[in-house]
Amino acid sequence: MLTRDLFSAIMATTVFSLICALIFLLLDGIDVSLTEAAVGAGISTILFLSTLKHTNVEIKASRKSSIPLVVLFLLTLSLLIYAISDLPDFGKSIVTTNSEVTRHYINESKNEMGIPNMVTSILAGYRGFDTLGEVVVIFIAGISVLGILREKKENK
Repeated sequence: MLTRDLFSAIMATTVFSLICALIFLLLDGIDVSLTEAAVGAGISTILFLSTLKHTNVEIKASRKSSIPLVVLFLLTLSLLIYAISDLPDFGKSIVTTNSEVTRHYINESKNEMGIPNMVTSILAGYRGFDTLGEVVVIFIAGISVLGILREKKENK
């Protein structure tokens, strides 16, 4: 999608993020869905709109050649295709490293955590403090950016 209106671009990004959050929710990745909705559609949209409010931006047509960008895109695309060809088959549990911890997560996570999604049980249960730390870091970053972008009121 090509637009010269920054508000439309922000809204398109927000809608895309909400669609991704819905897809994650339908795939039983509740933790990823909540994170995508909160960070992708929530905080990012607020930060983008705040930045747009506090800046005067006019997008002008570029006179530069887009050939280097097309070459970079094709190179990146070919590297991604090469990386995808090395991935294991989708849905096979035997492709994980056969360590004791992996076997324990696969065999016992549903019984110990009571959550049907193994990734959610690992992130919310076994790695709960790590996930909490990541959420705190994202929250502090968002509050810091909002503090930087706020308008200072003059005392009269």
